[in-house]
This record gives sequence, C-alpha cells and structure tokens, in this order.
Amino acid sequence: MAKVTVSVAAARDRDLPRVSVKSGGVADGFVPVTVANRRILLPLTQAEFERVADLQHRRRWAVYGGAGCLLFGLALARFPLMMPLALVIAVLSAVLWCAISLALKAYLPRMTVEGASVHLTRVHPAFVAAVGSGDS
Repeated sequence: MAKVTVSVAAARDRDLPRVSVKSGGVADGFVPVTVANRRILLPLTQAEFERVADLQHRRRWAVYGGAGCLLFGLALARFPLMMPLALVIAVLSAVLWCAISLALKAYLPRMTVEGASVHLTRVHPAFVAAVGSGDS
C-alpha cells in the first residue's frame, strides 16, 4: 500500500482520477466520507462502494436502534425488567456502532486533513500513479 496527498478541492469536487483507492481498478463512482468536518469523495468500484454504503447504513441504524430501545425502556420503566433490558440493548448498540466504525476505518484508507490538503495512506499504488500523472 502507498500514500499520496491530494487537494481538498479535488477530493470534494470529484476531480480525483477514476481509479479505485482500494483496489486500483476502474472506479464506478465516489463514496462520501467526512474527515475533519470536510466532505471527501473517494473513488471506488461498485462492489467497494456497496460495502462502504452497507457499513455506513449499519452504523447509522445501530445508533437509531440503541436510542429507540433506550426510549422504549424509559417509557415502560414502571415494569421491573424493561429498563435494564433497554440499557443492555443500548449498550450493545453502542458496542456495535464502535465495531462498525472500526471496520470502516480498516476498510477505507487513512485520511488526515491539513489545510487545503488531504493525506491518504493505505491506498493502491495504481491510484498514486494516476494522481501523479494527472489522469482523470
């Protein structure tokens, strides 16, 4: 795996080469990722895009499920077992959210934003070569 630096504007405006950052194949589209309160669009193949979208969807629903169970438990707190059960489900949802977030971090390249630049590490060498040659 390699590393490369691109501008935030290029990553935001879909001006990156249509080469997958993950596999080096021809990218079918871009996946939105938020880094340091900036929306970055990474080129991925369709299969990789679906994997990231699925993980993001699951992470979002882990939060909704945990909050819903906690509210349900609070609403039915007069019953002795409902509140502890709701707390257990809420804690499990938080653990699930953390696990999914870690899976997303492991799947996507590491990204750090410094000023007007995004530093990407753990990217495919073909993407680095395409960025270096200026292909779009």
